[in-house]
Amino acid sequence: MAAVQDAMVFGAAKIDTAYAGIEATIEVVDAFKSRIVAAMEAGVDRKKIQGELEQLKQQATSIATSASFSGQNWLNTDIASIYDQSSSRTALTTGFVRQGPSVRVTTTDVDVAGLSLFNTTGGGILQKDDRSPGTIGGLRNTDTFTYGGGAIQSFNFDGPLVFTDDSTAITFQIILDADDPSTTTAPGSGTTVNVTLNRTLMDQVYPTLDGVISTRDQFAWLMREAIIPLGAQFASRSGTTDGYALLSLETSGLTGSSIQVLNVSSTLADGKTGGLAATGTNYGSRPSVVSYWDEPFTVHSTAQIYVPIRINGTTTTVEINRATVDQALGTTTGDVTSDDDLVAVLNTAMQAQNVGVTVTNAGGYILYEVDETINKASGSKTSIGIGPAYDGFGDLPNFGLLDVDITTPGANLDYYLTGIQAMLTKLTGAGSVLGSLEKRNSMQADFLDNLMDSIERGVSRLIDADMEEVSARMNALQTQQQLAIQSLHIANSQPQAFLSLFR
Repeated sequence: MAAVQDAMVFGAAKIDTAYAGIEATIEVVDAFKSRIVAAMEAGVDRKKIQGELEQLKQQATSIATSASFSGQNWLNTDIASIYDQSSSRTALTTGFVRQGPSVRVTTTDVDVAGLSLFNTTGGGILQKDDRSPGTIGGLRNTDTFTYGGGAIQSFNFDGPLVFTDDSTAITFQIILDADDPSTTTAPGSGTTVNVTLNRTLMDQVYPTLDGVISTRDQFAWLMREAIIPLGAQFASRSGTTDGYALLSLETSGLTGSSIQVLNVSSTLADGKTGGLAATGTNYGSRPSVVSYWDEPFTVHSTAQIYVPIRINGTTTTVEINRATVDQALGTTTGDVTSDDDLVAVLNTAMQAQNVGVTVTNAGGYILYEVDETINKASGSKTSIGIGPAYDGFGDLPNFGLLDVDITTPGANLDYYLTGIQAMLTKLTGAGSVLGSLEKRNSMQADFLDNLMDSIERGVSRLIDADMEEVSARMNALQTQQQLAIQSLHIANSQPQAFLSLFR
């Protein structure tokens, strides 16, 4: 146990060294961040601030190279594959366990990759993280949403309309929400409603007009009273005095979106219909959105990319990993080098999850359309949205601390600031890991101290007990010896008494 305790003290020294280095680095990077913020002010001398940043870079490098104990340095490493946990772990002695006759020493693995500030092959906390998929081909910066188009029929008002009594009326039919036969394999026929405009309805809407409709706007409220309960709507066309349109409210419960006016008739004296006439069928459309390709990216073997897709109010997160890319492109590298590659990868991922969106390269942009075989609904009741995409790593910096140069033309300080903040977050996490290790090590060391003290006290008591037993035996032997001597003395004295009688 004393040997284990010595090993734990050795491990604690390594932990303390690394922890001190992390704490000092946090102060340096925090100061680095404040100088980036200062550089955002108008009129500042960025060259002077860059000089300060260079000094902070040197300090960070010095801390990393100095945080070594007994030849081991967790902050300045040489790990060939830093993202492979099997090659970036080291073991610390953290305990001693005796169970029956079995005795063993326990260890705790430390992931040095999560502590390294600088690594010779890259990937340290203060270095560029090459696991980042960058902009994900533009999807990280894409957040777009739109609705489908509703069905509509346009007309021009031809008043005045004079309703003398209920024998004078305008009647027509509307077929609503049929499926578009050109896009649907088994189109529905929609629902047919009958509409009547007469003096009774006229008096309900305009009791003071004596049955005469003179303008489009007056006609609008008469039509709305008649058709809204049936699932249609009247809308005035902006920029005109007589133009109007009839639309489907898409409240029929059918998947389609359409409107067709037919069988229009009038018993008004002049035969006017308010401009209504029989039409063909106008179908609503399904929504589509676009994204724009910007740059190639690589999906790392440990990466997981998420692309939110919102269809008709329901969000599905499409997942993409290295296997998805290699399956779609027939490669083994995870490289997505063009917009065609991205389209292939997205289609593979969406088909695997049965999302119901098709992706095509439309030349200059990537088009996302609702697949009617999966999502049959159309019209303004439908919607689609995409993005922004993200990965499972969070905000990985695409640059290293030593790469920051705010004096270069077009230097993106916001981008630098985001990356520096990500580094601070990782440093804080590393400090938490080391803090928990130190706490566990300290608790186990205290336990071993108490255990060793208990064993020593127990052994001492056993020794004391044995000494008392030996002392008791010695006393008994001495008593037996004294009794024997007394017996011999008595026996020797008896013959002398017998011989005295003869004398």
